[in-house]
Amino acid sequence: MVVYKDEAIILHAHDLGEADRIVSMITAGRGLRRAVAKGVKRTSSRFGARLEPFTHLRVVLHEGRNLDTVTQAEIVRSHAAVREDFEKFLFGEAMLELIEKSLQENQTIPRLFEILEVTLGILEGEVREPALLLSAFLLKTCALVGYRPRLEDCILCGREMGAERCFLDPGGGGVVCSACKGQVPTGMPLNPEALRLMRSLLGEKMAGAARREEENRLVNEVIRASFLFAESVLERRLKSRSVVLGHLERKGEAGPGESPHATTNTRELD
Repeated sequence: MVVYKDEAIILHAHDLGEADRIVSMITAGRGLRRAVAKGVKRTSSRFGARLEPFTHLRVVLHEGRNLDTVTQAEIVRSHAAVREDFEKFLFGEAMLELIEKSLQENQTIPRLFEILEVTLGILEGEVREPALLLSAFLLKTCALVGYRPRLEDCILCGREMGAERCFLDPGGGGVVCSACKGQVPTGMPLNPEALRLMRSLLGEKMAGAARREEENRLVNEVIRASFLFAESVLERRLKSRSVVLGHLERKGEAGPGESPHATTNTRELD
């Protein structure tokens, strides 16, 4: 039986029987792996609370035919601040879901582990608008898996996008100018300010996205477009989209002193 060591970030965990737990993780060297942690639910377990989503670990695993087995786990960074903050948790869960659905098991894509590690570290600190950090993460992850959105010019005629309303064509991989819109059966309208912001988020470092603060209407437009593009790339729905967008809608409706958290159904994240 092959034994290997790696760094990993836990993406998802669910119970197996009365004592065990199955975890999905992205590893630095072997991509997406699924493993069983035996006896983890017992009070005497040596793993304790180490195998929780968001946790960055050094792990030792036995490679199995269907599932690996976790034998050792040492915390590098727990990212507890993300789990303890309701809003950060919602946006962080969307990042974990995107990573898990971007990979086949054992598939490795360069820099995917790195971008998640860096972004969770930033999310744990002071972030002016988490939705913009998530938007940057969605767009950059799509680029890393081989589908960088084309946002500079029209994907049909090549016309450079200026100060005009355009349309996002997720299936085509970018934006379409108003003159070519009739050739695209569907498309999300994009204001020029939203397009410029998406370009900036795609081109700058994640720390820059964390420092940005924009009008709510612009934030909402960009996060919707980013989710739409990511789902088109994955060819599957992201459950976190409705949770995040619903939270932003309630956040916009909440008056001074009101909290949008109370009515959010976190079970949608399961």
